[in-house]
Amino acid sequence: MPTKTDALRREGTLNPHPEAVTDPLFAGSEFFDPEDVVQVKYEMLRRVRVEGRSVQGTAAGFGVSRPTWYEAQAAFDAGGIAALVPKKMPYYLDKSARPTYQIRS
Repeated sequence: MPTKTDALRREGTLNPHPEAVTDPLFAGSEFFDPEDVVQVKYEMLRRVRVEGRSVQGTAAGFGVSRPTWYEAQAAFDAGGIAALVPKKMPYYLDKSARPTYQIRS
């Protein structure tokens, strides 16, 4: 049976660095998942916008740089939560999408 991680990977929303998310909200929670990059970005924005936390401290706790926080904010402002979904990687950069060939002897 496919796991949530499998679904996130298939949809392109698997956080490549979940270990970098150190915000207490994600520590030991069954709901908050550091592997879900959309949830991570949304909660990161919420921390600053709703709770009034600093961009620098929040970005560090979510494992991203300040410029990445501002990019996420601009994307969210322009397109809502759907804009937080990463763009699909071009097939020529995505090693998992490359066909494999077997050479016959």
